[in-house]
This record gives sequence, C-alpha cells and structure tokens, in this order.
Amino acid sequence: MNRFAHVFQPIKIGPLTAKNRIEVSPAEPFLCTRDGLVTDEFIAFTSAMARGGAGIVTVGDSPVNKAYADANHFVVNLSDKYVVHGLAKLTDAIHRYNALASIELNLRDERRPEELAIDEIKGVIKDFAVSAERCRQAGFDMVMLHFGHGHFASSFYSRHLNKRTDGYGASTFESRCRFANELIDAVRAKIGPDMAIEIRMSGDEIYPEGVHLEEALMFAKEISKKIDLLHISAGSMYDPRTMGYTIQHTYMPRAANLHLAAEFKKAGLGIPVTSVGSFDMELAERALAEGKADIIAMIRAFIADPEQVNKARLGREEEIRPCIRCNVCTGEDPHGCPRPLRCTVNPVQGRHPLFDKIESAERPKKVVVIGGGCAGMEAARRLAERGHKPVLFEKEARLGGSLILAGANPLKSDIRRYTRWSVGMTEKTEGIDLRLGTEATRELVLAEKPEALIVAVGSEQIKPNVKGADGANVCFAVDVDLGIIKPGRKVVIVGAGLTGSETAAALSMAGHEVTVIDLLSLEEIRKRDKNVKWAHELAAKHGARFIEGLKLTEIRPEGVLAEGEDGSEVMLFCDTVALSLGVRPRTEMLERFAGICDEAYFIGDCANRRGNITSAVREGFYAAMNI
Repeated sequence: MNRFAHVFQPIKIGPLTAKNRIEVSPAEPFLCTRDGLVTDEFIAFTSAMARGGAGIVTVGDSPVNKAYADANHFVVNLSDKYVVHGLAKLTDAIHRYNALASIELNLRDERRPEELAIDEIKGVIKDFAVSAERCRQAGFDMVMLHFGHGHFASSFYSRHLNKRTDGYGASTFESRCRFANELIDAVRAKIGPDMAIEIRMSGDEIYPEGVHLEEALMFAKEISKKIDLLHISAGSMYDPRTMGYTIQHTYMPRAANLHLAAEFKKAGLGIPVTSVGSFDMELAERALAEGKADIIAMIRAFIADPEQVNKARLGREEEIRPCIRCNVCTGEDPHGCPRPLRCTVNPVQGRHPLFDKIESAERPKKVVVIGGGCAGMEAARRLAERGHKPVLFEKEARLGGSLILAGANPLKSDIRRYTRWSVGMTEKTEGIDLRLGTEATRELVLAEKPEALIVAVGSEQIKPNVKGADGANVCFAVDVDLGIIKPGRKVVIVGAGLTGSETAAALSMAGHEVTVIDLLSLEEIRKRDKNVKWAHELAAKHGARFIEGLKLTEIRPEGVLAEGEDGSEVMLFCDTVALSLGVRPRTEMLERFAGICDEAYFIGDCANRRGNITSAVREGFYAAMNI
C-alpha cells in the first residue's frame, strides 16, 4: 500500500473535486511583466507544479486594484482587464495535468478602516468582486480571498486595528464581520455557484494585540456557510515579531501551525480545512492521517522540487529534493526592489523556460570534477544527466564537503536533510565515476585526459594572526558543531555571523555560558545575511550575550583580550574560545590545475569568491550546462 494513502484521496471542495489533498500555496515569484501581465516564464514556473502532481495550484498575491498594483510590480495585476488573456493560457496549462487552478486575491493598504469613507469601502469590495470575475473569465476553478497575515481585508475584524464607530466598526461581532460578509457575497455574485471560494486567514495573529484563536474561530464560523475551503496560517506580515510563524525559518519546527488547523477542524465548520507552514510530503501524510487537516498546502517544498507529489505517488520519495528553508526564494526586498525568484537547492527555478528541459550534450565529454561538496555534486549529477562522463575526485572518504560543516550544528536539520539527498542522489546517478578518498593531484588529473575540468574545492577556515590563536583552549566553531571539540562551561565565540551565532544558540540551549564578540554591529551583520537575525534572536533568547565593536587582540589561557572602538581593553574570561571569522578561498588550486585543458571552470570559494550553498549549487549547475 502506498505510504501516502491519505494524501492521494480525492476531496470535494464545494462544487469541485481535487484529485488529491496537496495544494500549492500562494507565492510571488516576480516572473510577470512589470505591469503584471502573464509571461511564458510565469506559466512555466506555475504549470511545473501541476505537472508534478499537485491537486490544487494557487497563483500568489494578486492585486485587486490599481493602487496596490502600482506599488507591487511583476505579479499578476487583476486590476487590468487585459490580464485575462495571459491568465487563460495559465489555467489551460494547469488544467492539462488535471489540477484545479486557484488564485489569491489580495489588497495591501496601510490605511486603517477608520480612514476610509463608506464609498471607499464599497469600492474595495467592488475591486475584489471585479477581480474575481476576471478570474472566472480566465478559467480559474477557485479564488482565494486573503483575510490573513494582517492584510487590509483582515483589519476590519481586528478590534486593535479597527477604530470605526459605524456599522463597519468593531463594537459588535456583527459589525466586525460586515466587511467580510459583504465582500464574500459580492464575489459569489460575480463568479456564480460553479467556482469555489477559499478564505485564507491567520488562526492566530500571535502578537499580543492581535486576533487570537478564540476570536478567529468565531469569525470562521460566521463566514463558513458562504465559502468552500478555509486555509489556516498564522501571524501578521506587519509585525516582525510574528514573521517566523508566517514564513517559517530553519530554526522553527516544521508544520508549526498545524495545531491551529486542528482546532478549526474540531470546530465542525462543515467545510474542509487547509494547513500550511513548512510541510513536506511525510508530514502532510501524517497530518491528514491524524485528522488534523483535510488539505496540506506547500510552496517552498514545491519550489525545491515541483515533482514531489508524483515522486511520492510512485514510491520514489527518497528522490524528493528537500527545501532547506533558507528563504532565498522570498527575496531580500520583495516589495521594494523585487527580483525574479531563485532557489538555493534548485537552480532551474526562476530561470524559466531556459532550463525547463535539460538538453543532452551534442558530444559527450570526459569531465574531471574536483571536490565532492555541493557545487561538485551538483555539477557531476547534471553532467551525467546531459550524457557527459564525469569523474569526481574527493579527498575525503565520503561526499559532502562543506555541506557536512554547514549541517553540523544541531539546529541545522534542514541542511543535513539536503546533504543526505545530495550525497544519495550523486551516489545513485548512473555514469558518475566516484573516486573517494583520493586527493586530486595535477598528475592524477592529467592521467584522466579530461576534455573539461571543474574545480570546486571550496575554502578553509580563517585563523586570526593574533597571539595565542594556536592555544589549547582555541578551536573553530564548526569543530564544536561537529562534536570534535567539547567546550567548557564558559565560551567566547569570536564572530557574530551565521555560523558563530548558530553555535552560540546551540551552546546556550545546552546550558553553556556564551559571549559572542564582533568588530561589526549586529545591524551591519544582518544586512549581509537576513537569516542571521533569527540566529541572533534565538541565541539571545537562551542567554547568549552579544558585544558589538570589539576587536580580538590576544587569546590567553584564561580568556580573550579585545579592544573596544574607543581603544579601551576588555578581558573576557572563559574556558573555550571558538573562532568563527569566515573562510578563506583556496586560491592555490587555480595555479595547481591551470592549463590542464582548454575548458576549465573554477567555481565556488576556490575562485576567490566568498559564497554559500546558493552560489555553489548555481555555479556547479552552470558549469555543467556550459560544457
């Protein structure tokens, strides 16, 4: 029997039937034109998830009026009647694979309810209704109305945000629901009985003044008789304290919001309930089997592997490329300066339709790949996929390289999952000649007579040139993460970047007394890597102390001597000093392997570029595509 028996049960959603219980949740890939019209790239990105087996495919955050569209470019603009033309092509592409086509209608408007005149409120309701009608004309099966995450439509129900005193105010339960009821009625009047309406809402807005579970349940009971599906998320995108619940980062548990969906299920609303939030196929099956939700929605897992549903259905779940929840796909400044979607582990995503079909090589070549980390493994797999003959040299007895270091911290289970996948897929890919435990020398490589060469040997940890850096009480933070070093009770970590902060968090959670120092301010460090904010907060929550503006000057047996910005000396007493000052490119490899063959690619850190998993996988992929 298929391990995913509950996932693959059809489900009735109002007038519709979905072929399985997996929904693609809304996202903004920023692949439309600047003015919000559909492109071939956007169709390729979206339809890939339908082809991959999803039961429902939902197009993300789509503005319902011109004001929002003018402030949010490169996403579907429902305020333009001509958008129907491209959307019809999109729904056709989704329907080809027997999936339901849905689209999220939304309005971001920073005005509070009391700032709108009655005719402006009626205008917003009309905007949603007209947009829904355009979705019907384009062939959508469902519309998702966004009443969650603190967006405009949700503010009328919030007693904290709604200070109106009339019939749209928050003084009574009826008036709090009036806007939602009128909006849903207006949408239904435009789309008729043959389409389904899904409402997305926060089961708990999390922040103290927000709408919490009890009130959210009351609201759901009020509107449930008018809709067909209830989609339960959490948090508010307008309160930074809750963003970890809205878009879960790697330090959050998976399926973090399932308990909320379970409460709505228990309420007996008479309609299906969807849960969303860092699911994978195994967690989806478990949640459905336990009756905590009727449908499971995912997007980042689909971005990592659009084929995940089909792979699970065919018993090939070990081939599903896992999402590492790095949130590269959400963008650095999505509504300020949006860029096309990118994925750390799947370099095809956002580069549609250029790589939708990986072309076979015109002439297979023998290619030597040096380095079995994420870049080398990606390159070797893609070379074999194209018909080349890769020979991969890895000096260690196992594949993984710097991925092993990146996933060593107890908090980095997502990276460990990806490492297992990458290693496993490399080992099972036919056509790759693996030479493990073999350090590549110039002579060995020359003996292979390669027609192309890819050097992906990574980098090495930086040790500062200060007195005492070689002391017995000094180690690298990654060695602590790996368990090679057992630190003492009091630890000073030099470097407040991602690795150092994650080490600080793990040690603090294990009961160590941790101090982290850095020459830069935490604000400056966070600008370089948006994920480090969560590591800082997690470490501080468990007692780690961060000291900014300190320069390491000496390491002594009793601790660390540092210099403040004003020139003053600071002595920090500790048992162990853990260094996390970044990595140094192994640029000597450029000279070692230069001139071996005309077609040579030096990728990743060894090419004097300080990168990360995102850039390493991308460069490995590009090298393989270019040969």
